[in-house]
Amino acid sequence: METRSKNKKRSWPSWQIAIQEESYQQISSELHDNACQTILLAIINLHRIEKNNPAIKINDTIELLEETLREIHQLSRSLNGELILSIGLYAALEKQLDRMRNACGMQTSFLIQGKEQHLNDEMELIIYRIVQEALNNILKHAKATRVDIIMNFLEHELCVKIIDNGRGFNQAARKVESAGLRNMNFRAASLHGKLNIDSSPNQGCCLTLQIPCLKTNL
Repeated sequence: METRSKNKKRSWPSWQIAIQEESYQQISSELHDNACQTILLAIINLHRIEKNNPAIKINDTIELLEETLREIHQLSRSLNGELILSIGLYAALEKQLDRMRNACGMQTSFLIQGKEQHLNDEMELIIYRIVQEALNNILKHAKATRVDIIMNFLEHELCVKIIDNGRGFNQAARKVESAGLRNMNFRAASLHGKLNIDSSPNQGCCLTLQIPCLKTNL
């Protein structure tokens, strides 16, 4: 069984290996930027307990550790593909939008247009990962106050738009593709789809995912 698993892993296409490596880097980054920082602050508080205001320091430390626990729990749930598939694509995307509303009071909307078509489990998970990466980028970099997701089922394709009203960026001046964007492009290519980004400074950003969707209509 172990040998079969190793052989299967060796036969993975390069895009799958790259996505796996990017996922590991994302986990590392999330743990470094969030969990490690709050744990460090908790340790500093514990070192200072004997010097002054021990009750305040203890309460602060408890809050920091509780925050760390929530961060790790949230990261675990967001990376759990089985959980995402169990609740379905739409519910999983709604949960991501809930996270954005709770984190910074951002206005959000989720709209489904056209006649829905069947999406198999693999398609749902990959679409979710692409949108999740886009939403994470908006949270980290865009300084947006609103984000909208539109899923439009056309006759022969599914068009997904993630639109924000953030600070945008100069596409012409962007020389290097970010790890997150490279990851999204790999995932889109795995569905024989493509990504397009339309953005300019202070004009927000619109990321469009287009994938063939030729299954029988529901």
